[in-house]
Amino acid sequence: MARSSSANSQTMEQIHEWIEYALECNNAIYLSNLIRVRWNNRFLRKFADAGYGANPIRGRIRLSPLIWERATAAERRETVIHEACHIIAFHLHGTEINPHGVEWRQAMANCGVEPIRCHNIPLIGINHFHVRECPKVNADRCHVS
Repeated sequence: MARSSSANSQTMEQIHEWIEYALECNNAIYLSNLIRVRWNNRFLRKFADAGYGANPIRGRIRLSPLIWERATAAERRETVIHEACHIIAFHLHGTEINPHGVEWRQAMANCGVEPIRCHNIPLIGINHFHVRECPKVNADRCHVS
């Protein structure tokens, strides 16, 4: 991501504000200093992912800078909240839960965000795959061919 350090600093500040919003909505603000955000240039199809460790407690959100540049402000916000809700659900209910199960959907609902699993950001020019429409209702994953 070719950004100035000031623009990158502002972006990270906004990302952390969205994470804190999700934490506040789920009464888990105490996790605020335990979540790290990193850019991952290897993410060419997925926008982001989240990881959680219980001992010691820590959370990690990784974002694709290439997809970030193409996303709208609303898509960015929803994605950051989506990933923060994974960390919240894992922390509150354990790591054995379904990642997009009822606990995660409830955390998303607490934030007032629709629990959507796939993004619709055009990937043409980012990678060599042709991405077709994501059948969010019935599919387990987006179809990539």
